Amino acid sequence: MSVAPVYIAAAGMACPVGLSWPSACAAMRAGISRKQSSLYLDNQGREIVASYLGEQLPADVLWQERWLTLLALALRDALQVRDQRTLVGMPLFVALPFSGSGEAYHSAWVAQALSDKLGLQLVASQVQVVAEGAAGGYVALQQGCLSVRRGRPCVVAAADSLLSAQRLLPLSEQDRLLVEGNSDGFIPGEAAAALLLGDDSRQALAHVRGIGFATEPSRIDNEVPLRADGILAAAQAAVAAAALSPHDLDFRLSDAAGESFFFKEQSLLVTRLLRERKPEFPLWLPAESLGETGAAAGLCSLLWAMAAWQRGYAPGPRALACAGNQQGARAAVVLESPRSAPATH
Repeated sequence: MSVAPVYIAAAGMACPVGLSWPSACAAMRAGISRKQSSLYLDNQGREIVASYLGEQLPADVLWQERWLTLLALALRDALQVRDQRTLVGMPLFVALPFSGSGEAYHSAWVAQALSDKLGLQLVASQVQVVAEGAAGGYVALQQGCLSVRRGRPCVVAAADSLLSAQRLLPLSEQDRLLVEGNSDGFIPGEAAAALLLGDDSRQALAHVRGIGFATEPSRIDNEVPLRADGILAAAQAAVAAAALSPHDLDFRLSDAAGESFFFKEQSLLVTRLLRERKPEFPLWLPAESLGETGAAAGLCSLLWAMAAWQRGYAPGPRALACAGNQQGARAAVVLESPRSAPATH
């Protein structure tokens, strides 16, 4: 049984290389970054380089305030095509960082905090929070697609910042940060992204063709051999939901941010997913400009693909975007340019 199509009508983004979707994606295309010294040192006294907003959000601004500010900026950017007050009556599905207690992510708290930032009064019952790391952005997107198919356009958003001692300490203890003496690590960053979803293909930025989820048994902190079973199953589910074959895809995007584990996972994915030879299947990495952006990474990938279609530099009309978290959740999305021709088999 076919399902009603879901389209992305507008997009917004806020990150260290741009406070709007077009400017941020132009910077990513050019390879621009704002990686700089932070206020933090690791347990061995080594300087932690980070990607963060300097003037708008100085390094001493607290972590929670950072991602809230970025989220508000991304929402404003996405809703500038219409009256911002329309957000008051819309469902909002928002992916946020993992929370130790979960209390800070109560929908009522998020709704009030965003209301204060935006100068609106959001309804708590309209706000649904997902706190599942980078995979959470695609969980929120799936919830948003279900909302559209029930007749309710909505907003899907994600925000995160790794700029806090609370976030950096466990990463340092696990040797996951890119510091002097450790080349197999990542640079912490921060970002937010937002999408307006609806069922109208006119003037749409992209068509959400399929979403898939799975669990990867191998993790950085265990001894299970990596076979990329999780990301493969998620990608296969997304491709099947899109009614395409893997060969119909033109390029990939991933939340991989520097650790060899995740690049090996991507290599295994291509080897096991493709059944036909493809001359090229390029991999785009927003983290090359943004650093590790946690919960925001998945949606940032989608925004870059849409910008590439608008500007005419994408390798083709169909993209496979992948994201996951440290706990083993894996998610994949097949996104398509609204101007693409039907796939042939």
